[in-house]
Amino acid sequence: KFAAIVNRLTRDPLDDRLEETRAMYRTTILALLALGLGAFSASPAAAEPETPAEAEAGTEAEEGPTDEDFAKSLIGKDYEGSLEIEGWLDFGGGLVAPPIYVHHYQREDGKSLVLTSKETGGARFQVIDTRIIPKPWKGYVVSIACMKGDDFTLRFIGDARGPDSNEWWSEVRRAWEVAVPKPEPEEDAEAEAESKAEGEAKAKAEAKSEPEIDPGKITKANTRGIKCANPNW
Repeated sequence: KFAAIVNRLTRDPLDDRLEETRAMYRTTILALLALGLGAFSASPAAAEPETPAEAEAGTEAEEGPTDEDFAKSLIGKDYEGSLEIEGWLDFGGGLVAPPIYVHHYQREDGKSLVLTSKETGGARFQVIDTRIIPKPWKGYVVSIACMKGDDFTLRFIGDARGPDSNEWWSEVRRAWEVAVPKPEPEEDAEAEAESKAEGEAKAKAEAKSEPEIDPGKITKANTRGIKCANPNW
């Protein structure tokens, strides 16, 4: 007992504090390791990042159908009189060439929806084709009353601008063409005099160079030579 008492009296107090500090660090490290392993084992899937395909699929699901999808869904629709489309303001329309009509709608965000339809009889119509036109540049407007050269058929759609004092605007940035039915050939004595072989060869050459487009179809067109009616005229 006397030796133990002497040992305690002669022991350096600094050694005791160092031993206590080491014990505290050991306990803290063991506790942190235990917490980390527990969290990892509890949620192993959390460490797996989402693949790009999964992220893209989720984005597409949130976005839903596009304006182009909606426009395509109108093709083939039958209606009588006028066609009302929810969310789109009716900007009017008119006859392109019998029996094809064109109609223009616009939304609050500036986008335009243009559709062509065929008269099926008794003021009934069927939608043939549609086109979504993004909001025009500042100063431009979408016009469905456009023509080209000496052809006065209003079979073109244009994104145009010009002074309000002019009836026609020739500054056209974008244009589309509405296919119209081909006119019936007129009887001509001179045409009948042509050889049958020449007529067939000409028809074949035209068919190869310009594939026939169904009446009412809307296709991209070159803006050269196109002028559009001033909507405010």
